[in-house]
Amino acid sequence: MVHAGRPWIDRIGGAVLVGVAAFSLLLLVAPSLIVIAISFEPRAYISFPPSGLTLKWYAAVLQNQQLMDSVLVSLRTALLVMAICLALGVPAAFASVRGTFPGKGSLNAFLLSPQMMPGMVIGIGSLFFGAYVSFRASNAMLVLSLSAFCLPFVIRISMARLAGLDPRLDEASANLGAGPIETFVRVTLPQLGPALLAAGAFTFIEAFDNVTVALFTSDVRGRPLSVELYYLVQFESSPLIAAISSLEIALSFLAVLLIAKTVGLERLGR
Repeated sequence: MVHAGRPWIDRIGGAVLVGVAAFSLLLLVAPSLIVIAISFEPRAYISFPPSGLTLKWYAAVLQNQQLMDSVLVSLRTALLVMAICLALGVPAAFASVRGTFPGKGSLNAFLLSPQMMPGMVIGIGSLFFGAYVSFRASNAMLVLSLSAFCLPFVIRISMARLAGLDPRLDEASANLGAGPIETFVRVTLPQLGPALLAAGAFTFIEAFDNVTVALFTSDVRGRPLSVELYYLVQFESSPLIAAISSLEIALSFLAVLLIAKTVGLERLGR
């Protein structure tokens, strides 16, 4: 009797799981779709559903010099943060996965700890520390603070990939006469490629879009787009804000699509 009833339990459990997943997906996707729809509203105030379709707010974004300057700041910041995190995160992941030294567990916890802290805490902490050492809010502080905040993303993804690599390949390379650097470049690095691409993309998106850290560390004369949008929301109620947000959504979608097309999302954890 128990075995006969189990298929019904499995079906009910499967239906509940599908329902919860669909509801969660709706909660995640629906706000973005609403924002995109509002960006096509022809009237000069936010309304949903839109009364018509127009692209004038996207043109207004491109014609707004202050917004374009903030986009350039965000692009430069995101590229620098991505480069710093990859340069520091990959060696840290190697040490965490393949290193054998005292305090390894404590080091791992320290390296990943920024991921467990709210971005606002890191932003305020960076601001107070900068004031203590006479290092004012600037683009340099913004890059360093975002690098500390984003570094765990690179470390975790690289660690997951390194843990799945066969160390015998490195041993075989060494037996064939290759040194550690040549082994890393010709054997390990190609296998890390998908993970590094994913880590770089996620880091770029987070650094480009982050507001909780940037709000406290960016230069007031050269604010990134996220902070500029934060201040704009307080004084602007036109679909211009929705147009900017839609462009950021498109950027994130294109980054994920690039990863899916080049390496496949299913390979990131392997």
